[in-house]
Amino acid sequence: MRKRLISKLNMYQAVQQVLKANTSSINKLARLNTEVQNFNQLVTHITELNTSLSVGTKGITNNNTRLKTTMIQAVCKLSRGAYVWAKDQKNIPLLTLFNVSKTNFIRLADTDCYAKANAVLIPIETNARSLVDLNIKPTDVTDARQLVNTFQTSLGTTQSALKNNKSILAQISTLFKSAQASLAIITDLVVNILDEPAFAGKLLATKVINEAAVRKTGVSIKVTDAASNSPVPNAKVFVESSTKTNTANQQGICQITKMRSGHYTLRIEAGGYTTQSLQTTVEQGKITQLQVSLNQA
Repeated sequence: MRKRLISKLNMYQAVQQVLKANTSSINKLARLNTEVQNFNQLVTHITELNTSLSVGTKGITNNNTRLKTTMIQAVCKLSRGAYVWAKDQKNIPLLTLFNVSKTNFIRLADTDCYAKANAVLIPIETNARSLVDLNIKPTDVTDARQLVNTFQTSLGTTQSALKNNKSILAQISTLFKSAQASLAIITDLVVNILDEPAFAGKLLATKVINEAAVRKTGVSIKVTDAASNSPVPNAKVFVESSTKTNTANQQGICQITKMRSGHYTLRIEAGGYTTQSLQTTVEQGKITQLQVSLNQA
């Protein structure tokens, strides 16, 4: 979720740069100007929430991890002396309980780690006087108890922070939907109402490149006329041996995403042009950028 969130936010911010560079054009159309302001406000809010999300549990989690490590070290140190005492007492249940190492704790979830540390510490506290001869000082036991109790308290704080982050993610999801709807309106106004092809082309190209990163794996193909090098809109791109296909936009750009990594043969068709095929390799987590020039039939 976080990677997808950041990729989408990066796309919105890239679009913002295009809009900022075309402020004079945007001001020519009142409806467009209003929608751009709305879009910018939404992206600003998403950015602020994302920053809050990043900070969220970071400090708390780091502190929790340090505390957990210190607690484990203290309890394991006590358990080694207690193990010798339990062996001398022929107390099999305690012998088993005290036979622990750091690995036994680290593999556990935080709540289970606390429960195990507490279970080991309780009989040590109960038999503290008997353990003095094994160089287990009462202050060591008291310090370990303090660490265990503090770690228990930290679990509640961390869970609260995680719950808060979940709420922030829900807010971001809602804002993303609004931003996506706003961007669709902006695109429609720029492409179909505002008569500035260069602006429209830059906006669409920016969306295509960055939205490709959101979808992660696949191909993005620019289809052009071999003679004029102009875009070929509505060209059809087919992935051989699959059902995947898509149509190029007005800039001749076609995306096919959510593909698995591997080798593919693509077939490109367009009215009035000779069909052409090309082979490519798709890598996991990447959008392979391609260009193909079609000859007129």
